[in-house]
Amino acid sequence: MKASFSLWRQWSAQVRHLLPDVYVHRTKTLAFFVFGLVLAGKARLPLIAEELQAISSAKTPSIERRLTRFLANDQVAVVPLWTCLLAHLLPCFPGQRLTFVLDTTPLDDRACVVSLGLLVHSRLLLVGWQVMPLAETWEERQWAIIGALLDRIIPYLGQAGCTLLADSGLAGLSLVQLCQARQWHYLLRISHQHTCLPLSDKQTRRWYAMNDLVSRMGQSWFGPALV
Repeated sequence: MKASFSLWRQWSAQVRHLLPDVYVHRTKTLAFFVFGLVLAGKARLPLIAEELQAISSAKTPSIERRLTRFLANDQVAVVPLWTCLLAHLLPCFPGQRLTFVLDTTPLDDRACVVSLGLLVHSRLLLVGWQVMPLAETWEERQWAIIGALLDRIIPYLGQAGCTLLADSGLAGLSLVQLCQARQWHYLLRISHQHTCLPLSDKQTRRWYAMNDLVSRMGQSWFGPALV
């Protein structure tokens, strides 16, 4: 119990330091929420509220109502809050070669989360995200969304060299152009059905399916090509 209180006091003070322009009550509730989320290990309000009883005299239903009001508060602007935190977080990696991972994750049949994470050792540290309803046609907008996610973090990267990793569902010319415009490297997974024309093969000028160039585990191929 004493350890939880000590950690809570330190964490609450740190969040207040990171967000000096936000109302004290909101920073305290945000710190309270995050602390409970870490303790619970799951993003379910009843579980979070139950864990927070370790540092609060309130009952579980009261804590849950407090967290629900915070989530429903329209005056809590997520993007500005997160941008303030990024301004403290990302400069911790000055001049390094950084690897970011772009991914999409469906949430049942309700929505899809486009996420951007920083690879730190074997962990992925989320630095940006956008939730999109699955019922909404947004294929044309996804590149604008991804560009906005990249542009939101770039001001805090300094001279760091950046590489973007993405799965086959996001690989394509549009993503390459987004990276090139920002002087980022990129490494994109592609499907075995995709085809390429090796530019070194000037005589046959043959288009190959990817699984013709790399047909077994451990095999590799590299070179200039049209994809």
